[in-house]
Amino acid sequence: MFFQHKGFPGVLGAIDGSHIPIKTPKVDGEQYYNRKKFPSIILQAVCDNNLHFLDLYCGWPGSVHNSRVLENSPLFTSASNNKEGMFPGNIHLIEDAAYALSQWLMTPFKYFGNLSAEQKRYNYIHSSSRMCIERVFGALKGRFRRLRYIDMKDMPEVVKFVLSCCKLHEVCLANFDEFDEYIEEGLNANEEINDFQDFLGRKPTAQHKRQSIVDMLG
Repeated sequence: MFFQHKGFPGVLGAIDGSHIPIKTPKVDGEQYYNRKKFPSIILQAVCDNNLHFLDLYCGWPGSVHNSRVLENSPLFTSASNNKEGMFPGNIHLIEDAAYALSQWLMTPFKYFGNLSAEQKRYNYIHSSSRMCIERVFGALKGRFRRLRYIDMKDMPEVVKFVLSCCKLHEVCLANFDEFDEYIEEGLNANEEINDFQDFLGRKPTAQHKRQSIVDMLG
């Protein structure tokens, strides 16, 4: 359950955001243009190593950073108010360096040319473990090709459509539908937009926890 086959301890799931291209909304349309200069909304998802969705949050404009989306999500509120209930002990999510390190969010070390061998090993195992979230976005966009561009005007309906595709993905998994071909196709179509900012800050306890994992993996 906790990604033990990848070697990274305590992982409940991986989190990331994916940009879903859309038609420019008439209201506040400029807010939806992301760093790659096309309009989108952000789908934030948490998945497990079997590509099942554990949490979904959708609808923020493409100009918003992933960290801010997370900070305003029900997941963040619940985890902040009840960390031990949601992520007991040493359990956590993993995500890329676009997010901030916390007790329940383990990030890689940012590379400035000075990482130790142990930190590089941590980053490698961390990256291997979180590939599931890239694969699930690939499967989603490969299978449901309309997610590559949603030509709809009503934003609540756009969000509803995206989340419906996610639910259908779960139905496909439950029926053991093959999806490897969709993953490859979807990965090629997926728009990965990383902006390595730090909205949430780092806490010494989170840094200590990450260092403990480094020592464990070393």
